[in-house]
Amino acid sequence: MLYILHGENALEQEEVLATIVSQLDISPELRDLNTAVLTAPLTIGDLRRACSAIPFLGGARLVIVRDGLSRDRGSLIDEVVAYLPDLPPTTALIFIESQKLAQRHGVLKYAQKVGSQVQECVLPAAKALPGWIQQRTQQYGGRIEPAAAALLAQNLGANLRLLDQEIQKLLLYVMATKAITVADVQVMVPYVQSADVIFNLVDALGQRNARNAAGFLHRLLEVGEHPLGIFGMIVRQFRLLLQVRWLSDRHQSEAEIAARLKLHPFVTQKVRAQAGHFTPAQLRQAYSMLLTSDLAIKSGEVPSETALDLLIAELTGL
Repeated sequence: MLYILHGENALEQEEVLATIVSQLDISPELRDLNTAVLTAPLTIGDLRRACSAIPFLGGARLVIVRDGLSRDRGSLIDEVVAYLPDLPPTTALIFIESQKLAQRHGVLKYAQKVGSQVQECVLPAAKALPGWIQQRTQQYGGRIEPAAAALLAQNLGANLRLLDQEIQKLLLYVMATKAITVADVQVMVPYVQSADVIFNLVDALGQRNARNAAGFLHRLLEVGEHPLGIFGMIVRQFRLLLQVRWLSDRHQSEAEIAARLKLHPFVTQKVRAQAGHFTPAQLRQAYSMLLTSDLAIKSGEVPSETALDLLIAELTGL
């Protein structure tokens, strides 16, 4: 009983894992006693001991190894491949890898050779994300308008766990009696409400308009956004600006940038336009200012709201 789940789609991995576990001959009340979880760095000794243990009052034992194959190199992989033929028939060994394994990977090749279950869990591409949202909503017995699905995709990206949570919340909001609309998303998904304001705030920073930037900042505070949450969104936006500007300066197209950064094309277009307000040197200086503010807030040197006001003044003075 050997399984390999690899790729960046952690939500799919956990759902496949739950299905596999439900099919094993382990009673729920004994599952914890018959389960071992190993993480990197993996050793062959740890793997042997975990897999060789006899099931406690049950028919099977579960061993889950997280990121033990993609983060370890060299002789370990050969040792694992050499051990797998001796895997006890009562042990279900599941490798869960947060990165895609290369086709030449020794353990992957062995699993494919012996007919084990191998599943590559891939994140949907940006263009396919609205369709994924619609399908996920249908799985829960609901409906969502295409424009509403596109709005979620634009603002939350390929964060599938968060998307899944927001879909379930929206279905409760509409009582599953009607399709989820753009208005429902705008009301119920806090990040969507804040995302446009953050874009406007950064636009104001790029235009060196301190008054407007401060206005957008305090609008976020007035609707209940936590100062640290606002700071995190500003950091994320400037990180995107740096990445997009770097790629754009190396003649990457918007489609190539979107694919590389896993952004929705609409978001890529907006960030690329914003990046034009800053030189690469100014973006690096802005990131240094963000670090200084982060340290000041976390050390308690400056109250978080005051630190944000000071940060706005510094960024508009670039």
